[in-house]
Amino acid sequence: MKNLVQKTRKLTGKVWQAVILSLQPLAFSLRPAGATALANELGGLTDHGRETLQIDPSTTFPVSSKYLLYKRGSSQYYAAIADGVNLPLGVSPDAPYQAGDFLDVERLGATRGTQLGYAAGAVTIDDLVYSTANGLVGDLTTAGHGTFWIIGRATKTVGAANTEITYIPCFPYQLTQ
Repeated sequence: MKNLVQKTRKLTGKVWQAVILSLQPLAFSLRPAGATALANELGGLTDHGRETLQIDPSTTFPVSSKYLLYKRGSSQYYAAIADGVNLPLGVSPDAPYQAGDFLDVERLGATRGTQLGYAAGAVTIDDLVYSTANGLVGDLTTAGHGTFWIIGRATKTVGAANTEITYIPCFPYQLTQ
């Protein structure tokens, strides 16, 4: 009797294993072709270096422009416009309009290709660029003395403030000159 019970348990386990293995491909085929499943959480970083955050309630609305630099806000799930003092997280192609809006932050050093931003003043090609106040990008050679968050190297020359600038991003690091 004992052997019969053991054989039945073994057989039942193998049947369930076969059923699960046969249903597994069906579960993956229900997703539309080309779709990407994302975690339903704030602060989730994708493999492309993008993080979904919520705009900090202390931000002045509406945000003036897209492609500004952002820093960590009042909590781990909030982003605020970079001030040049705190660690910049990355650039956002979004311009939040009101409190509670979500934005995509492309983390510096974690995304591929160049980033777009707005210059705080004249920037020369191949110069190091840093995070300035109001989420803008500055040229380190014209910055003077102080401590700065380096965010990359300029890929074009611009002659005036609030002009679009492209740069090759790096992981932010502090430099004192």
